[in-house]
Amino acid sequence: MNDPVLLFTSLSSKVALFQSVQKQAKFFSPKARVIGADSNPSCKGRVKIDHFCQTPKTKGWNTEDLLTFCKKYKISHIIPSRDGELVLWARNKEALKKIGIDVMVSSEQALKRCQDKYEFSKSWPQECLLQPIPTFTEPEEISDQELVVKERRGSGSKKIGLELSLAQAKEWGASLHEPIFQPYLEGPELSAETWINREGKCHGMLLRWRKVVVHGESHETEVFKDRILEEKIKSSLELIDGLYGHCLVQLIIPANSKPMLVEINPRLGGATPLALYAGIKSISWFLMESYGMGDEIPMSPTIKYGSKLFKKNGKVRIENPFTSRQNNGED
Repeated sequence: MNDPVLLFTSLSSKVALFQSVQKQAKFFSPKARVIGADSNPSCKGRVKIDHFCQTPKTKGWNTEDLLTFCKKYKISHIIPSRDGELVLWARNKEALKKIGIDVMVSSEQALKRCQDKYEFSKSWPQECLLQPIPTFTEPEEISDQELVVKERRGSGSKKIGLELSLAQAKEWGASLHEPIFQPYLEGPELSAETWINREGKCHGMLLRWRKVVVHGESHETEVFKDRILEEKIKSSLELIDGLYGHCLVQLIIPANSKPMLVEINPRLGGATPLALYAGIKSISWFLMESYGMGDEIPMSPTIKYGSKLFKKNGKVRIENPFTSRQNNGED
């Protein structure tokens, strides 16, 4: 078996996440190498990692250039880390597979279903135990209450309008490219993270409260246990054909109501270092499956409940309640 060479794309300032990926890759194979890549040669993460390479911007990368690039750096596995590039890798997944390169990315169809918030809501099976937040293209379709306005596609935290009246929602929507409207819900927010194999089955399910959220990313989050909710999320994800690799789900629990799906992100997230630390070994499992060791991946791995992640001034700290040891990194 050749030692894996992983390409971690869109590095930016994701140093803590990069380090978590690297740690799991080296656990699988001590001689594994992870290369951080970004289209910006001056990105913040470059000076904090051992191996870096510059890539073209996503829109400027055709299939032949991509294959040539991967051959040049002897890449064996690719870990995309940004929403905007996932479709590119999905479209080239088979071409890369033919030259021996595995990509941890879902199918293009699954990605588009998750990235389009309107279609995600409208096409969701009504019989599912978990339901997404009702989503509309016109604000008048929502009953008399406060509204949320956001872009139909792309990151939900960008250009989002919260607790708006009907008139305010219309004004806010006019400033967006393709606005969608949702009822404003108050309640605790949580994320769920898992790894999905090639057959679409979830391995492990980690829940964490989103205690402090900044620009859509958890800056304080804690792992907790709820077996019933874990099973509901697992069964929901397994309904979506083509999901693969690490997957992150955001939910909210409105007052006196059931948990509701906010969005599904089929990729690593900003607080994913906590999930990788606490039991969801996505990178190790991705490598194991690619080398024909899928039968050895546990369906129900041990989870370190109570583990916490804190992010402040760009630095990430993970606390394990069972020991005095802490895992420190930077992001």
